[in-house]
Amino acid sequence: MYKMIVFDCDGTLLDSSAMIAMIQKGYSSMFPQRKKQPYAFFIPCYYMSDEENLAYLQIPKSCKRQFEELCFGKCGDFSSHTHIFEGIQELLRQLLDDGIALGIATSRNTTAFLELQSMFDADIFSAFSSIGTQDVVKHTKPAPDVLYYIMEQTNLTAQELLFIGDSINDALCAKAAGVDFAWAKWGVVSEEELPYTYCLYDPQDVYNILR
Repeated sequence: MYKMIVFDCDGTLLDSSAMIAMIQKGYSSMFPQRKKQPYAFFIPCYYMSDEENLAYLQIPKSCKRQFEELCFGKCGDFSSHTHIFEGIQELLRQLLDDGIALGIATSRNTTAFLELQSMFDADIFSAFSSIGTQDVVKHTKPAPDVLYYIMEQTNLTAQELLFIGDSINDALCAKAAGVDFAWAKWGVVSEEELPYTYCLYDPQDVYNILR
């Protein structure tokens, strides 16, 4: 029986897919001399860490701030283009009422994750008992480090966790950690097929697993 459900953030809890088009636009503005890339080229940026994005897009670290301003504005904030998926907060509250612990495994840094706090009901956000961000691990997803971190924090085994995510990095992270993976198809931005234990089309489908 699963004692904790661990959620990815972007694409699973939050619909922040507008970020892909914003990165595409910022990249084109910053590097007009480079080959024009299609939208699909920027989809991996949706689930990688900031450092991985810079490497993937071949942007020097010294240009990080300039690039983020071109993408998201001078405040570097795209939260106004982000919202919680319908049914997520209701699901989280139901899980808590049923005694299921909640965790987070994200490639965001801690500061960026905490900036999302105002989007959630206060009691829901404070109920995540273990939060794994890129700051607390040596290797980000698809490495299993973030799930190992959560297991260490909670003293739970891999068999007691269920990881819900939407990207290949999430799926490979779960597989490497020996944790069952549920593919959240409500947040899909790519046609790439993922390895999964369960396939979810709606947040309430989580209860089909728990039953």
